[in-house]
Amino acid sequence: MADTVLGLFAYVDRMLEAAKRLKSAGYGITMISSVPLVHEIEHEFGEQKSFLKFFTLYGALSGVFFGTVFVLGTAALYVLPRGGRPIFSITPTLLISYETTILLGVIFTLLGFLFLARIPTFRKGVDPPEVAVDSFGLIVDDVLEDRFEEVEKILKEYGAKEVRKVEDW
Repeated sequence: MADTVLGLFAYVDRMLEAAKRLKSAGYGITMISSVPLVHEIEHEFGEQKSFLKFFTLYGALSGVFFGTVFVLGTAALYVLPRGGRPIFSITPTLLISYETTILLGVIFTLLGFLFLARIPTFRKGVDPPEVAVDSFGLIVDDVLEDRFEEVEKILKEYGAKEVRKVEDW
């Protein structure tokens, strides 16, 4: 059975070195900190690609399509003679399509953000109180029983103050 292991570190650079070593060994890692470590993590692991732009693009394209179909469909269903002016006019079609492009682009971006951020989450998380005070946490996922000593040795080698198995992760 796979377990989750938590290592508590006093220094960020030591935790990042241990995380790099464990990630190269094939383990899934999660870092917990009371302060933002975006720059340090990007420096060690490279910048992570964001897929949020695809949600925005899909929402904008859906908005253009929906706005155009909405305006042209409404004009076709409810034909109002307008004294020689065209039934399918360009200006109102562009205005409504522009507004629905922005609206659906924003809505899909918000939903994409919530999806990628895993909000809401339904699993219990690890929230060690030491991380809020004076430590940085490194969570190693899917550690098999026979590999626990190896992970513990790596974490201790890089200066972990405490290594323990985590329940209900």
